Amino acid sequence: MSWFLLTLAGVFEAGWLISLERSQSFSHGGYLALAVLSMGLSLVLFALAARSIPIPIAYMVWLAVGVGAVTAVRCLTEQQSITPIQVLCLLLITVGIAGLKSQS
Repeated sequence: MSWFLLTLAGVFEAGWLISLERSQSFSHGGYLALAVLSMGLSLVLFALAARSIPIPIAYMVWLAVGVGAVTAVRCLTEQQSITPIQVLCLLLITVGIAGLKSQS
């Protein structure tokens, strides 16, 4: 359950970053509110997951999931291209997360 919460925290991490960007320097209140809500949820879920996952590992996974989610959203919603090297690097991050999970 902790790993699921940590993954969800990483998704909300991406949510607040994307919302903050779309708020256009805090000028769109709806996106700003979404960013604050996502940030709060991300931190709460991270804290819950960190009860049973060591903090250094939880932090690395949290950031990695966030990076992957931001990249995926930007590619899907903004038609931003992704290079084969970037895909390879994201796959390596995924393999690293799986390795961390298998060892904890």
